Amino acid sequence: MKKVLKRTFISASVLLVTHAYAFDPAVSIQELPTLTQEAQHSEASKRLVNLFTRSHYKSVDFDDTFAVEVFDRYLKHLDAYRTIFLQSDIDNFNKYALSFKKDFRQGRLAPAYDIYSVGLQRRYERFAYALTLLDTEIKFDIDDEYYFDTSESKWAETTEQLDELWRQKVKYEALNLKLTGKDWPEIQKLLHKRYDTAIKRLKQTQSEDVFQTLMNSYARSIEPHTSYLSPRNADRFKTEM
Repeated sequence: MKKVLKRTFISASVLLVTHAYAFDPAVSIQELPTLTQEAQHSEASKRLVNLFTRSHYKSVDFDDTFAVEVFDRYLKHLDAYRTIFLQSDIDNFNKYALSFKKDFRQGRLAPAYDIYSVGLQRRYERFAYALTLLDTEIKFDIDDEYYFDTSESKWAETTEQLDELWRQKVKYEALNLKLTGKDWPEIQKLLHKRYDTAIKRLKQTQSEDVFQTLMNSYARSIEPHTSYLSPRNADRFKTEM
């Protein structure tokens, strides 16, 4: 390989290998946290359901219809624009929809944690794929389309469909940077940092983050302006106030 470099005869395959290493994620997928329900979340879930059911100004009956609404909102929190999960993931999750009613009341939140963990892995895969798109300079010499709001779109059936959505997303973000006057090396560096930082944040996810997302899905299904703050975030909120 050194001889090739000295003679400057670099094949396309060598370039691809070099770039692949240059843009490997800083965190491996094996380093993602294992998220499980903590002991205090069981009691907290039961207390919150009891509190909202009895004391919230808006009367709510935690029936099957409401359980499905909480479930749908939870999925929306995890993948609002339907660019992370596949249809096969959703089909697998649907078995949990009606059980949310019993799960919340009994403090059995393992299914919600399983869903979140799949989302964490899928999100990692998407950002890792976005990094690979930076191997080659993105051109803007052909017509293309990017639909920012895909919240009402169908879930992708295949990984290839998700890849296309993310190709459009990365190209759109690169174009925004180009319009500010940045050249490709600058764009490449900024997007690499952006996606790598997003991956690093995935590694920092904690069990409490899952619980807060889940409880917010429940609270906002009752009323859009009702929220749940974890003890950590509640302390942060008080400090900032």
